[in-house]
Amino acid sequence: MKTSIIAAFSVLGLAASPALAENWNVISRSSATVFMVDVDSIAQADGVTSARLARVPAKGESTDLSYSAGTVAFRCAANQSKAGEEIYYGPDGAEQERIDDGYDFEPIARNSLDSYVKELVCEDKRAAASFPTIRAFIEAGRPESR
Repeated sequence: MKTSIIAAFSVLGLAASPALAENWNVISRSSATVFMVDVDSIAQADGVTSARLARVPAKGESTDLSYSAGTVAFRCAANQSKAGEEIYYGPDGAEQERIDDGYDFEPIARNSLDSYVKELVCEDKRAAASFPTIRAFIEAGRPESR
């Protein structure tokens, strides 16, 4: 009986812990930068939907793990967004700097990066290419698609 109670608490503890999975979708690419959203980070609270957005250099060695990732928040129905804290990672993948400019919500311009992110975050549209981590994307050679 004691063993089954311990096992039950262990299962409850696992169910209550936050998911550690990541699912990075490539949403846009320029000649210099690949933009990716972690769809497993999408969360809603108080009328705001947020997710993690990464900016990864489009070219570079598979050993250069430099990129930045931050939070972007949306008021989906109002077509507004705001940037949150941005974290910069160096070539070794270690955190180098955190910046939080404290932006306010602003209207989302058509055909902007935020408009593409909003489609994925607010309208549940998923990209064709996804990766379990940013590191996996970089080590795969920053592919155009999968």
